[in-house]
Amino acid sequence: MKKKIYIAILLIFILLTSFSYGDEKKKVVLLLINEINYEDLYNLSAVKNLIDEGSIGFLNTRSSGGASAYKSYATLGAGTRAEASPTTISCFEVNDQTKNIYKRRTGADIKDNGIINIDIPALRRLNEAGDYGAIAGSLGQSLHNQNKKTAAIGNGDIQDDFVRLAPIVAMDEKGYVDYGSIGKEILIKDDTYPFGLKSDFSKMMDVFEQSYNQSDLVVIDVGDMNRLERYKPNLSDEMYIVQKQKILKDANDYINKLVEKINFDHTRLILLTPYPASDDIKTGNRLTPVIFYGDGITKGIVTSSTTRRVGIIGNVDIAPSIARYLHVDTNQMSGQEVRFIEKNDSFAFLMNLKDKIVSTSINRGPVLSTFAIFEIIVSIVALLFILFEKKINKNIILHFKNILLSTMAIPFVLLILPIFNIQNIFVTYILGIGLVSLIIYMIKQCSKNILDGLFMLSFITTVGLLLDILMNATLIKNSLLGYDPIIGARYYGVGNEYMGILIGSTLVLATIILDRFKISKIWSIVIFLVTILIIGYPKLGANVGGTIAAVAAFIFTSLRLFKIKIKLKQFVVIGIAVVFVVSFMAFIDIRFSKNQSHLAGAIEQIISSGPGAILLIIRRKLEMNAKLIGVTIWSKVLLSAIIILATLFYRPVGTIYKLSNKYPNLSIGWSGIVMASIVAFFVNDSGVVAAATGIIFLVMSMLYLTLFGLNKDS
Repeated sequence: MKKKIYIAILLIFILLTSFSYGDEKKKVVLLLINEINYEDLYNLSAVKNLIDEGSIGFLNTRSSGGASAYKSYATLGAGTRAEASPTTISCFEVNDQTKNIYKRRTGADIKDNGIINIDIPALRRLNEAGDYGAIAGSLGQSLHNQNKKTAAIGNGDIQDDFVRLAPIVAMDEKGYVDYGSIGKEILIKDDTYPFGLKSDFSKMMDVFEQSYNQSDLVVIDVGDMNRLERYKPNLSDEMYIVQKQKILKDANDYINKLVEKINFDHTRLILLTPYPASDDIKTGNRLTPVIFYGDGITKGIVTSSTTRRVGIIGNVDIAPSIARYLHVDTNQMSGQEVRFIEKNDSFAFLMNLKDKIVSTSINRGPVLSTFAIFEIIVSIVALLFILFEKKINKNIILHFKNILLSTMAIPFVLLILPIFNIQNIFVTYILGIGLVSLIIYMIKQCSKNILDGLFMLSFITTVGLLLDILMNATLIKNSLLGYDPIIGARYYGVGNEYMGILIGSTLVLATIILDRFKISKIWSIVIFLVTILIIGYPKLGANVGGTIAAVAAFIFTSLRLFKIKIKLKQFVVIGIAVVFVVSFMAFIDIRFSKNQSHLAGAIEQIISSGPGAILLIIRRKLEMNAKLIGVTIWSKVLLSAIIILATLFYRPVGTIYKLSNKYPNLSIGWSGIVMASIVAFFVNDSGVVAAATGIIFLVMSMLYLTLFGLNKDS
């Protein structure tokens, strides 16, 4: 009897547990309000509470190719930078007509209800030809593979122009969404609103309640801001503000009611802006708000392995974060799960972060262009002085020595400028020039040998960069010669600009000490090994292209230092060494790193997509280089350097031969820089940049010693 009672109690417990589990099935509500910023959101009482109590940050909105709102929405659903266009996102609720069109285009049948993108074949082709090979609908497909349901609500329709972007996020690879409403039935005609249309929030709330009960993921697109931005050219500045305030008030009322309907014990609400407003783009800010609230979310700041930056995540991180929370796979996604860091003053922190990032982004172009043009002018003038030395006053040439050295001091000064927290570009120029002048003056006072200036500049540049990378690249992240999180090409480690500088300065440092101090060549090898480790280690430099260039150049230089002739066999050894080092770094990254770098992501992409992914990566790098050659000032720096080096080989006669005899080890270091620049050019997305910055220490030190080092006693 007791045994039967125990069995009955156990069965009741199991049933109650099952019902409890069913009631608490995890859900995600993704609320999209396009083209607004944090200042707009913080003025909405409903959203202010989410900001104050949730985990917040900035969203990098970069997609594949040129930016657009369509691509941003597609990227949210793909988890990889995706392509999309107005002709690839025709989404409609399923009826006989749309079923027939879909079958005519795909040969497949669909269910009798739901939402379908009838342009899915065109969207697939667009992404197959895109830079990143994204698979549109990866998020929805992962959910459908586990029998989970999706819903899409809302539209940004403009009269007869259908703008239904919510389904692009929620759909599967077939373009299908299970539930929702995206048609004219959720719009109200109102002549006081842009295009005479506004969202019917009452109807949208009814659809949400039904969809929330049926679905695991509900994507809501509040389209009124979309319509306002399209209508903006027709409005006066005053009426634009009036319309915007009215639309935001409507959105606030809707969000207040929406939050009341959500059970946050088992639901996450993610509110984000897929694409920035035109006014923000004009001011240089393409980062948009993202807010996580609800189940498992701590009050604070977001981050992810994609960016490794506190307060910034990528739009590619949204899909894998939803997928992980709902326990479905992320195999086809390049983004990483968002993590949450507790912080009390999160909003103030973000606003301060935004000011720094936007300032760096705006000032970066003018300052780097000035630096590049200065390098070109100085190198050309130096070459002319060399070619016409007998016709130029010796005192002028002597004073030019300091200007030549200053070109090699600028990268270090740009590295330390963030310490002063200067955002005004005029003050940046003044402070930068002052610091360069101070460094050159100190070098002049300390120099006893013609090589001392080159030694000290290569030393402070190399050591400064290596130490900063060891300390989480705090200075590089904020340097004008670092990388821009708004562009989103890189967020952590060492970027290609400083990677080129570091390899060039390291090669000069490791070889000039042999000519200057007559020490053992083992010290050069030690410097090379330390630099390779710091550039390539996934938790430090994390630059795969830089690792390849450094290994190739450093081994090439080491072999020559030990007087080993470079033949085919040696190039094979260099190739094997490159493969070994990169494989070792990949093993560490995949096996031991929680925050996996680009290298681990590339390896996983190759494993999941096959060898074709390698060709895609190579093609993307070549296309990026081809594009940059035509637009970046660094291509002019590289071209001028090549012309100057070619000239020095022939005029004055015997110049290179004399330099090689007088500075045999340094000249080998120069050949290593040439090797590094060639390799970096072909293995990096922005190889032209890495090659141009890497060659600075070669050209300037060669010009310096040609002008001041030959026929002088040292």
